[in-house]
Amino acid sequence: MGFLDRVASAFGFASAASPLPLMGEVTPELPLSLQMQRIGGALTPAQVSSIVREADVGYVWQFQDLLHESRQKDGHLQTVLGTRENAIRGLKWQIVPSTDSPRRKDIKVAEFCEKAIRSVGDFPDLLAHLAGAAYHGYAVAETMLDVRDGRLVPCRFGRLAHRRFCFDQERGQLRQWDQSGGNAVYPGVDLQAKYPGKFIVFQPRINGDIACREGLGRVLLWAALFRNWTLRDWLALGELSWKPWRVGTYKAGADKTVINNLRDVLRQMSGSGVATLPDDARIDVQWPKGNAQGDTHATLAGFLAGEMSKAVLGQTLTTEAGSRGARSLGEVHDKVRRDVMEADAASIAACLRRDLLAPLVAWNFGAAAVPEFRFLTADGVDLKAYSEAILNFRKAGLRICASDVRDAAGLRKPDDDDELLDVEVLFEDDAQPAPDAPADEPPADGEPGGDSPPPEAPDAPDE
Repeated sequence: MGFLDRVASAFGFASAASPLPLMGEVTPELPLSLQMQRIGGALTPAQVSSIVREADVGYVWQFQDLLHESRQKDGHLQTVLGTRENAIRGLKWQIVPSTDSPRRKDIKVAEFCEKAIRSVGDFPDLLAHLAGAAYHGYAVAETMLDVRDGRLVPCRFGRLAHRRFCFDQERGQLRQWDQSGGNAVYPGVDLQAKYPGKFIVFQPRINGDIACREGLGRVLLWAALFRNWTLRDWLALGELSWKPWRVGTYKAGADKTVINNLRDVLRQMSGSGVATLPDDARIDVQWPKGNAQGDTHATLAGFLAGEMSKAVLGQTLTTEAGSRGARSLGEVHDKVRRDVMEADAASIAACLRRDLLAPLVAWNFGAAAVPEFRFLTADGVDLKAYSEAILNFRKAGLRICASDVRDAAGLRKPDDDDELLDVEVLFEDDAQPAPDAPADEPPADGEPGGDSPPPEAPDAPDE
């Protein structure tokens, strides 16, 4: 079976002559006019509820647009979401055989997959895109393919916009569907069924709801909108309460023209500070006295920000200092955030093994064991302290498994043909010879030339 025939077979097609566009883009980008719908800021709770109800029955494009707009208008929301996504994006990773005693072929397959993926420049962006599924409920990417050295390898990852999907009415299954332009035939396409191995589809378990209601989007959306409405009211309060009040007085019996002119003068004063009045009108400027109740808005905005932090990161003290932000408590909170990162890493690693590594292995090696994708989330080992501890344990007679030492130090078991370091480790406590005394120091007591006489020789033993 030839290379293209093997690839076509892995895709589920009869021959390489199949029209499947292996190397092409299945879901090209839409014109800019169809890539979003501007919802805007003049929203009411009733309008937001209507958009959420549409998303509940599977039509999610407006809901996803609103999620993106909310993130762009709220610096705190962007910060906490970016922190969670970049935590995955910045992790080191490796691809290893799935068995503890791999065969030579298993090692070769794992090395091929790791080399192929590391050569793709936008792979870190793919990781951040997949981590964003915690907010949107899902994330989908298309693997662009190329042939290199007789192997089919990824060359780029196309990150599909969240608004280009829906959940069908029959099963509530995620499908690619453009509500206008592109693939606009409802209920859309099951990408993984139609193009096996071509798409990475990540739908993590976040809140345990049905698929179209998964993700943090709803709780964060309402918090972001209430923060936005709070800021708007806060600004309106500032316009009303934190500026001087301008009161105009006209004489009784003044005609309508005089009254209208006085009102225009009061309005113009807010910009110029200058007013010209007839002798039958008067203006008083009064500054507000006491607290203008502005703390209410600050408290509400801060409360909503804290709720966002807890929903996304599991805690607050790594983004807000708090009123009692002790360092020890902050470190505990950071451990909570680390738990969230490790859970995300485990879910994404499983998705990548299923949707990226398994197709690569099938296309290029046929029926071979699929390696594992592993994020390196553990803190690095202090090799100096670790090696000293191993030596001390060994001297005490403790039997130590060599594989445990290698795993902790990040070292693999060498193959028979690998070049090895020639290092001899001595576990005996052999006495080391004392260094020679410097020539300019006087001899020690008891030595020839010293101040004290040498010790007497012991008596000979009795016969």
